[in-house]
Amino acid sequence: MNLILFDRAVAKFILPNDDPRVSHIRDVLRMRPGQRFDVAAVNGPHGKATLLEDVPEGLILAFEWESSARNDLHPIRLLIGLPRPQTARKILEQAATMGVSFIHFFGAEKGEPSYADSKLWKTDEWMRHLRRGVEQAFCSFLPEVHHSRNLGAALADLPPEPRRLALDPYESHAPLAKAVQKEDKEYLVAIGPESGWASLERDLLREAGFELLHMGKRVLRQETACVAALGILSQRWW
Repeated sequence: MNLILFDRAVAKFILPNDDPRVSHIRDVLRMRPGQRFDVAAVNGPHGKATLLEDVPEGLILAFEWESSARNDLHPIRLLIGLPRPQTARKILEQAATMGVSFIHFFGAEKGEPSYADSKLWKTDEWMRHLRRGVEQAFCSFLPEVHHSRNLGAALADLPPEPRRLALDPYESHAPLAKAVQKEDKEYLVAIGPESGWASLERDLLREAGFELLHMGKRVLRQETACVAALGILSQRWW
């Protein structure tokens, strides 16, 4: 991680020993009393933390915060067929690092319903992966994460404004890279489940105004497709 996230922008704080950030500060950053390191508040400002004391109860920290915070998330929404938990962990972290504003998972026709019952989603583990991705990016704003039972329900919940793009290596008409236009203000990019889109889902996407696009002939893993697509689309705001 390139900075450490805290829930709020407080002036002083005791970080208890059972918090995993303590071992990172002690063993990775190797901070000593009087030294400073980079921090940020969730969806808030960046700042500097000073290690005042390393005591038996934990670390006593003092903070100095910047006066303002700018939301630097890209106007990109990711719509993705719910993957197996180990893949979802990678997507959460990498999409947060890439700066998407919204991740919407849906139960796919060819997906496995039991994935939704994973401890990843039943606990706050999913949030830890988001935070890890944002810390890697040296940022503070977290994407929103939502779930829908199927693609139809997901599409009903999504706003109509973004330009709608769907990745499909089989029935696409053009490369994703050539679809990016200077006048585009927001994207909604749909990525199917690990086993691909069902025919009904392709029909739903077309009816909802999605353009079916590809990133070459190679069939990519879900997490690889996410990173590649976000890299192509986010250059619009570089």
